[in-house]
Amino acid sequence: MIRAFVPDSVNALGYVLLLFVGVVLPVLIFRSARKLGSRPLPISRSRFFRQTIIFQLVLALLCAWAAWVHGILVMPLPERPLISFGAAVILYLVMLATLKLRWKSRSSAAKQRLYDILPRTSAEFGEYVLLCIVAGVAEELIYRGVLTGLLQRITGITLVTVVTLSVSFAIAHSMQGLRSVAGIFVIALACHALVWLSQSLIPIMAVHFAYDLTAGVLIPRWVEAGEAEIRD
Repeated sequence: MIRAFVPDSVNALGYVLLLFVGVVLPVLIFRSARKLGSRPLPISRSRFFRQTIIFQLVLALLCAWAAWVHGILVMPLPERPLISFGAAVILYLVMLATLKLRWKSRSSAAKQRLYDILPRTSAEFGEYVLLCIVAGVAEELIYRGVLTGLLQRITGITLVTVVTLSVSFAIAHSMQGLRSVAGIFVIALACHALVWLSQSLIPIMAVHFAYDLTAGVLIPRWVEAGEAEIRD
């Protein structure tokens, strides 16, 4: 059990993390996504993967520190493993089905944006797998773990906490395409629901990793198949 130095309140570190990760960072990413528009990434995918991995690790370490200082236990085992991991599998399958069903309705620009940030070569895929591992652990630790615990102490209202952080999480993924934000918001709500059901971050970390990895395999193939159909 983590010792709580500030058992029922939020200190300066907690407020800084909430402000930066919950507000400043999503706004900066949203503005960058709008500025970029439909143009390709200004850096290589390999560099994009490495920078994202390093940045998420740094944020995760800061959040782990905040969790320790505030006595937030973020990595307990699921209370009901069979139900928790069963729900995780169902959520994963629903997310994949939704991805497939919504694919044809996406604009060409949205498809191209996803294609630009997903791996195409074996070397890129190796880096992408590492990114999926880091993102699955770090993003859930940050958003569904530490920030949720901190903001809940401030608001005292679970619905406000969940909706606020789901909006923040969705906007922070604007680089995937501005039209994807609404869908990511719904996914974030489902992630919070799974954490509530399992009382653990472990099942949603597994879902996050599996979904990102599967999307990284499928989406480039879908885009290339679509381009082949147009040429034919």
